[in-house]
Amino acid sequence: MIRSQEIKEKAREYGVPTSTIERDYAQNGLLKYLYHPNIVLKGGTGIKKAYHENYRFSDDLDFSLTHPIKDKELFTHINEAVDNAKEEVGIYFQISSKFAKTKTGFRGKIYFNMIQNATRTPLSIKVDITNCYNEIILLPAEKKKVFHSYSDELNAEIEVYSLEEIFTEKIRALIQRTRARDLYDTGMLYDLINKDKVLQIIDKKFDFKGVILDISSLTKRKDDFSNAWDASLRHQLKVIPDFEIFFNKVLTITSEIKT
Repeated sequence: MIRSQEIKEKAREYGVPTSTIERDYAQNGLLKYLYHPNIVLKGGTGIKKAYHENYRFSDDLDFSLTHPIKDKELFTHINEAVDNAKEEVGIYFQISSKFAKTKTGFRGKIYFNMIQNATRTPLSIKVDITNCYNEIILLPAEKKKVFHSYSDELNAEIEVYSLEEIFTEKIRALIQRTRARDLYDTGMLYDLINKDKVLQIIDKKFDFKGVILDISSLTKRKDDFSNAWDASLRHQLKVIPDFEIFFNKVLTITSEIKT
């Protein structure tokens, strides 16, 4: 495990709180042992860990299952992953007693302290696993090495959504909910993806959830996105980009995709 001084130095380098660096480091340890061919990482964490090392930091670990896994088998895998990460990485992890099955899959929190028996309140990583009946994966997942920008070695690989799959789900998420990070990710990813692949799958993604790409719903919620912009991103980025520029870019993106 790295020293506290390195955590502080990384926090200064990236312009984020030390807690953000601790969580990023802990996520890497968990990902090494959570690896499973049927468990695929997605979302902002997938971008950060597998595609763009200097991307914004992410708080959660979001996965989808490619095939059914029995509840007992999945919970056993998670518990073993946490135990192995605790022993091998040296972080004191503890699974929340509320980690449980939900309507769409499984959800819970993994608490951790860099030092065992520390007096401060533990930090947490939310883990969300969507079962294969509640999400459709339309492009092949990719096996990627986990970026680990710390002084100790961590040889870890993960199965992760393609960037095009992540982008398409971000577009859909913008219609379903109001989260500033979805807006940010949509604007950032657009120049990094294969647009033809997106156009091949986006209708199926929306149809699967019964969602309509209604651009007017974005404009109606502009103030809500704006109000959440700084608070949502300030602990994940050194410099927060201009909201108006991003919002207008996303409106242009969604218009292009819809046509």
